[in-house]
Amino acid sequence: MKRLLFILCLLLSLNANSQCVFNQSSNIVPAGPYQPGDVVTVTYTLGTFTGININWIHAFQINLGAGWTNLTPIITPGNPFGSIGNWLWDLQNTYPGGFNFGPGWRFVNTGTAGWGTSSSGPFTMSFQVTVAPTCTPDNLNISMEVFDDCTTGGWANGNCCIDPVYNIYNGLVQINLPTTAPINHY
Repeated sequence: MKRLLFILCLLLSLNANSQCVFNQSSNIVPAGPYQPGDVVTVTYTLGTFTGININWIHAFQINLGAGWTNLTPIITPGNPFGSIGNWLWDLQNTYPGGFNFGPGWRFVNTGTAGWGTSSSGPFTMSFQVTVAPTCTPDNLNISMEVFDDCTTGGWANGNCCIDPVYNIYNGLVQINLPTTAPINHY
């Protein structure tokens, strides 16, 4: 019974911490651990975005550990029943209000500049990354952040949706040290 109550409390606390994002999931192929040169494909889905005070979804930011290189977009998020506009891949963008974003996808609303999309999802996207050449166990963490147009400065109607970062992968580069025969010193 205690275990059931603990699980129930844990699930309730997870929902309480997420204001606007619901039903996040991810898939990473191949599964880790990873060595230098490995190419990994990540697929992320945000099932539903429910904005507070009409704040609309505006950007998906990918956060990578120092051990990754060659970030390449594959599938752009959709815009089901959303505002007029499109998702744009960006390595770095500073919004007019000064919010610094990137890398990831940001929505360009062609109806009202600075606003996100009214779509509530689902949003699915994918990208590839490569483990950088290294001799050290560098950080290979991958996470996703979702921002609304209040956070980016395009809409100023009350509280913003500040949701926790969604962790996709945590790990370090696996280093295979070369083995050598014993050295004879004569």
